[in-house]
Amino acid sequence: MKNHKWYYEEKQSGVDYLDPKIAEEYDNQHQKFRNFKEEAKEIVKRLEITHEDIMLDFGCGTGGIALNIAKYCKKVVCVDISNVMLDILKDKAKKKKIKNIETHPAGFLTYHHEGDKVDKIISIAALHHLPDFWKSVAFLKMNDILKPGGKLYLFDVIFTFDPKCHENIIENMVENMRNVAGDSMADEAEIHIKDEFSTYDWVIERLFEKTGFSIDSKEIESENYVSYICSKL
Repeated sequence: MKNHKWYYEEKQSGVDYLDPKIAEEYDNQHQKFRNFKEEAKEIVKRLEITHEDIMLDFGCGTGGIALNIAKYCKKVVCVDISNVMLDILKDKAKKKKIKNIETHPAGFLTYHHEGDKVDKIISIAALHHLPDFWKSVAFLKMNDILKPGGKLYLFDVIFTFDPKCHENIIENMVENMRNVAGDSMADEAEIHIKDEFSTYDWVIERLFEKTGFSIDSKEIESENYVSYICSKL
């Protein structure tokens, strides 16, 4: 799929993970409320990942998931717009002697896949950096990269509440993050709401339908966090 001059310029909306200091603190901050190893194991189980699978991780960040999944599959293609975060990922891979990864400094829209199509794509807490129209373009690109019948795992901040209730829900979301992970992550939650592009489940689901995916499963972890497994039609 060709990138035209009118394409959306993918940039770091919200928290600036292109900043080395912020990128270096990413793991420390997120480990306060996430367990990357257990998340990876759950994804492996739900996607039925095998040692023959080629995986692609869009928005891989510092590799918290990708590096834990690497031992279960043939290869992980790690894509992220932040060179700084990819450098951290590569350093961790070297220390852990993980060799079945490759890294690409690109975004959802600027990544150009070469070689064999992949078996599975994962994207975790990253797609919200794109406005809804550009989410659809990203899904089209993912569909093109996947083998026939390939699987997409998407986890993100996706809203399931009634729009009329948004004020109380968002206030609770920020305060819950403050209680779990402290003031800095609560500040990040506020920035996310103000400057990034999380959307409703009924929007995402329509985009899947229109871009060549069927929804195999949907799990709502709370009013703000949803995961999907989809198949390429």
